[in-house]
Amino acid sequence: MNSSTKQVIAVAGCKGGVGKTLVSVNLALALARKGRKVVLVDGNLDVPDVGVTLGLEKDLDMNAPETGRLEAYDHGLLKHGPSGVNVLTPGGKPIWRESINIGQAVAMIDSLEPLAPSLDTLILDTSPGLAPDNITLIQAAGEILIVVNQEVVSLLDALRLIRVLYRIYGVQKFGIIVNAVSNRRSGAQQFEKLQAQLKDEVEIVLRFLGTIPFDKTVAESLKEQKALLEHNPDCRASKAILRIAQQLYSMPVTPPRGRIEFFLPTRIKERV
Repeated sequence: MNSSTKQVIAVAGCKGGVGKTLVSVNLALALARKGRKVVLVDGNLDVPDVGVTLGLEKDLDMNAPETGRLEAYDHGLLKHGPSGVNVLTPGGKPIWRESINIGQAVAMIDSLEPLAPSLDTLILDTSPGLAPDNITLIQAAGEILIVVNQEVVSLLDALRLIRVLYRIYGVQKFGIIVNAVSNRRSGAQQFEKLQAQLKDEVEIVLRFLGTIPFDKTVAESLKEQKALLEHNPDCRASKAILRIAQQLYSMPVTPPRGRIEFFLPTRIKERV
């Protein structure tokens, strides 16, 4: 993979707690171990937790000064994570935003352009919800992965997210991952329910990337502030994530579409 075929993957899910950060962090490690130059970006502007999950912020300073979080992206505060993954996460204490500003999301997308020469894969861990700035960040990726679990509300929230991305930005392709399943069949059934709900919207294409089993090792890795693939690469959940990573590794990279996208200026320049 060269710099003109950068793979940008947004890991999304409308409902909180479905496992977006688990998937983001461990896919980043898995792809880095395959030789990719990976940057993992915490796109949760309100409550970023990638750094804490990876143990990069072990000293939890609750008295840290408030900062404009976008400043951290502007300053390129890359941290060295496990397996050669570089991590970009805002620092400081969360700030209260009186209004939701799509312009801030566009500014963040633009601010990452200088990173283009240093990576071939960017993974974006996004916020839950349908806030316009979050939707803007998600649609700017080439591949969008929707994480759901076995709860009904998770499925309904995924439907809302897919429809918003389709109707506002024309996004048609989504990868689906079902997390914390009791068995593979129940995960596949959750995917089938999602497909059935979208059967009349024929332009929307869902790709089932697989399931991640419920595994108590996940909780242990969070307690240790380690990526699951570092904590226990042989557990069932780790093996499932490695299978999903292999699919992403083999997947053709989506070409530029000409809308607000990560690394668009660089990619267009390289294709001229």
